[in-house]
Amino acid sequence: MEKLKRNSEAWINELLAVSPIVVIEGARQVGKSTLATMIGIENTVFTTMDDDLSRAFAHDDPTGFLQSAGQGRLVIDEIQRCPELILPLKAEVDRFRDPGRFLLTGSANLMRVPGAEDSLAGRAMTVRLHPFSQGELVGKSEDWVTWVVSKNRQPVPPADRDDIVDRLVVGGYPPIQGMSAKVRGTWLRNYAGRLVERDALDAGVVQVPVLRDLLYLVAAAPGAELVQSRLAQNLGVTRATVVRYLNLLESLFLVHCLPAWSRNLSKRQVGRPKCYVTDTGLNVALSKLDAAHLKKLHGADHLGPLLESFVVNELLRQQGWSETDFQLSHYRDSRGVEVDVIIETPQGVIGVEVKSAKSATARHFTNLAQLRDRLGEEFLAGIVLTTGEGQRAGDRLEALPVTSLWEHC
Repeated sequence: MEKLKRNSEAWINELLAVSPIVVIEGARQVGKSTLATMIGIENTVFTTMDDDLSRAFAHDDPTGFLQSAGQGRLVIDEIQRCPELILPLKAEVDRFRDPGRFLLTGSANLMRVPGAEDSLAGRAMTVRLHPFSQGELVGKSEDWVTWVVSKNRQPVPPADRDDIVDRLVVGGYPPIQGMSAKVRGTWLRNYAGRLVERDALDAGVVQVPVLRDLLYLVAAAPGAELVQSRLAQNLGVTRATVVRYLNLLESLFLVHCLPAWSRNLSKRQVGRPKCYVTDTGLNVALSKLDAAHLKKLHGADHLGPLLESFVVNELLRQQGWSETDFQLSHYRDSRGVEVDVIIETPQGVIGVEVKSAKSATARHFTNLAQLRDRLGEEFLAGIVLTTGEGQRAGDRLEALPVTSLWEHC
């Protein structure tokens, strides 16, 4: 497959111009190493901690290893395999603090890797790289949140429901683009299995069967609120084990959790988050579903939650390059009023409901209208995303096709 432009490239270059260390973190096989080569400069030395000799050099002579690029840039791939390099890296940056000296990539969150004895706070800036966004796959730098709040936006064409399902089923991992459905499903299941069986062990003692079962439970109910005690009961482990293993799956970038939203910051901390697999292609493969089933009427029960996951994943990808700073959460109050996604911006709040129907009905706007009335001027827009066409629905309320996420530009 040809190298596709990554929309976060410009942001990474901007950070390299001011920070001595830039970390590109994300799951294996999302294109971190490829991106690091695409933004290389002259006198760049590329190393990987997956290589035994490079890892031994870094372990035995960390200072010599870190100075091996001279005045150039040292790229260290899969840095989480050598966490003992973090403290020498801190010392080296304190000695010579020029920007852009080190570009690190990691397939696990360095803040959660045992042996990483320093956070590199004030010395490193981190960029999350996801699987391809739908815009990247079609050569667009999409920015849906900025577009939604703009005053002079152009309409977008209706969506093709079957096309949305096809995109959802494939997902965004670079290696599987163009694979047959059978090969793709096998690749994705093997991929998840190897991460759980091998990479998870780098984070400490793990009961692999329990970790695998937990991942499959999340995949079976995308977007469900996390009830840790129930998961613990299903898995036959303690609640503390569930919490630790969820953190581990997050650190491997296999799942992510959407926190509960409230104006009260303390309530955000205690509200139940919703959990998603980080790519719908992977979710579909783990659930052993296929496009044909999801396109049929009896597949609607599965399509709805997967479509919500698809939207959340696309927004998380765009968060890395959007002109608008925004945070994602979900909303549920004591009366049972729920909104799938809350987008919080410095200007106000956007509420998003995701429906697999081709057109929105008045009922789909009920919770958004209640949120609008509660927030007043802070409420910027209430959007129902559908698999069909858009339509206005009242004061700051409208339906838009899911494809507007990338077709707006």
